[in-house]
Formats: sequence, C-alpha cells, structure tokens
Amino acid sequence: MKQRKRKQEVFSNISIRGLLLAALLGISAAALSGCGGAQSGRNAGNVQDGSTAREAAEEEGTPVAYLGDEAVYLDEALFYTRMLQEQWEYAYYQDFGSEMWQQEAAESGQTLEETLKGDVMSLLTELHLLCAHAEEYGAALTEQAQAEIAQRARNFMESNTPEVLEAAGATVESVERYLTRNELAALTAELIQNGYEPEIDEDEARVGKLTYCLFSATGTYDTEGNYTPFTEEEKEEIRKQSEEFAARAQELGDIAAAGEEASRTVIDAYFNDSTNGGTHPDVADAVRGMETGQVSGPIETEDGWYVVQRVSDYDESATEDNLEAMKAQAKEEYLMSLEAEWEAETPLEIEEEVWETVRVDKMLTAV
Repeated sequence: MKQRKRKQEVFSNISIRGLLLAALLGISAAALSGCGGAQSGRNAGNVQDGSTAREAAEEEGTPVAYLGDEAVYLDEALFYTRMLQEQWEYAYYQDFGSEMWQQEAAESGQTLEETLKGDVMSLLTELHLLCAHAEEYGAALTEQAQAEIAQRARNFMESNTPEVLEAAGATVESVERYLTRNELAALTAELIQNGYEPEIDEDEARVGKLTYCLFSATGTYDTEGNYTPFTEEEKEEIRKQSEEFAARAQELGDIAAAGEEASRTVIDAYFNDSTNGGTHPDVADAVRGMETGQVSGPIETEDGWYVVQRVSDYDESATEDNLEAMKAQAKEEYLMSLEAEWEAETPLEIEEEVWETVRVDKMLTAV
C-alpha cells in the first residue's frame, strides 16, 4: 500500500502547468548547454535580419495540430516528446520500472504515455501562443542571442547519443529553430510579467516564525529501498522520547537549544493565518493557538510526533521574502490568465491520426 501511494504521489506531480515550460526551457541551459543559461544574451532589441520569422518560415512537414491558421509540425512535437520522455525515464524509472509507460496516472486514469503526450501539446500551445504575441510586447532576440542559440544547438548535437538524436529527429537546424522559439517565448513571458505590477496587501504577506522537531514513526528504509515499519514497542519508545524532549524544551524555553542539547534536528518555518509554511497542517494549527515563545507538548500525526515552538509573530526578513514570492505568484497567474484567454480565442486543434503515430511505449534510455 505504501508503494502504491508513493506512485500516485509521483504521478500527481508529473504534470504541473508552468513547471513544464520552465523544465523544457531548461534544455537551453542543461541539455543544450555550453554557452550560458537561458537568460544569457536574451533581451528586447532588434532581431538579426528577422531571423525569428525566417526560422518559422523554414518549417515544413506534416502538421500535427493547428493554432488558428498556424501549423504545429509533427517534427517539433516528436522532438519534445523524446526530450521529455528521456527526462521522465531518468526521474521515475526507479519507482515504476521498465513498464512505466503502460502504468496509469493516479487521478486521471490516463497512462503515463498519455500524460506525457498531453503535456507536450500543452507546452507547444504555450510556446506558439507566446511567440504569436511577441511583437505585441516588443520581444525580439538580439544578434548575440541568436549566435548563442546556434552554438547551443551545435553543443546539443555533439553531446547527445546517436540513438537519442535519431529518436527525436534532431538536426542542428531543427534544434536551433526550436531553441529560437523557446527563447522568444521565454522573453515574451518575461516582458509580460515585468510589465504587470500586482497590488499585494502587505499585511497578508506578514509571517511569523515557528521551529519544530519531528520524532518520526514512519519506519525505515535500507540501502536497497526496502521498507520496514516500526513495531508498536518502538513507536511507544519514540513517543516517550518526544515527551521528554518537549519537557526539556519547555524548561529551557528554547526548542533550538533543546535540539542542540539532544542532538536533534530542528527546522524553522514561517506561517500566518493563510499559510502553513510547508509544515504539517496540525502543527501550524497548533501554533496559531499558542502564545509567542510557548513550546507545545507532542503533537501526534501520521508522520509521528511533533514538538513545536511559536518563536515570533513577525519575522521581517521572511515577510519581505514572502511579499516577493506573492508578487511573483501574482505575476505568474496574470501570465497564465492571458494565455488562457489566447487559447480560448485560438484553441489547439490536434490532428489525432497524425499524433497517434507518436508512441511512447518502450524505454528510450538505458537507465
């Protein structure tokens, strides 16, 4: 049961909109690396002899989808399918094994293959829509950016195996074209977000600090990943340890000092009425009812027992960080709302018979 739950959690986190674009834009900094990151040399300016438009005009082949009158070609969809397939195989093979592509995703009931192909189409929709609106926001690639893209495309061809290149249908020309679209889309997204200033209530950003220590009762894993649950006797001993620790932390009035004394790891987190700061919900709820400086007794959860201290009601540095994070989130949500409007106006129409020819049913990599 624990292994099944773990698989479901992994599947549920595979397809997160926004992260997908960032992950594949990372091709220009990772798989396509060798000349700086995605930001390197990319800024608004004069595109070299209209090269972005020229790259798009050179595309041809079999359309796999349409965004309005614009064709999305099978070669590009195949390229991203294989790039994402390679990433997922390295990331999830240990959890799912060589038959991973036939397994169902937890919530949707789709297979992992279907989930991946859906993500590829979401990515292509986002890339093409952003590029279609690039001129509207003054996005263009400089000569330096184009030169760096050309170098990264050559690096990609040199650093990947012939098997991967063949499976992806990659050529230096096609990779340069895809990178150009990636960079222009990323620049457009950046300019859209930079041009939007959200109104954030600074009181909502205000956070306090808590510090907790977890006495885990979930069991252990050996070096081969085999799980062994704790016995009831072991759990009872852990509970007693948490009580002794809580008593000492209360005596000292300082959970961090108690942790250092007992060689126990304590973790800081930041909370307010609307955020748990990444802590267990029961821990955050308990802290909200405590006075500043107070140390709790053991709080029982499915993870084990937590001992927590409400350290402060306001942390200046963390509040500033939280305010910036809230602004960044609001900018991202604004971008996504724009993309949703564009997509509603110009929905993606997939040529299903063509798209079905792309299969993800066998391992691409020798993991």
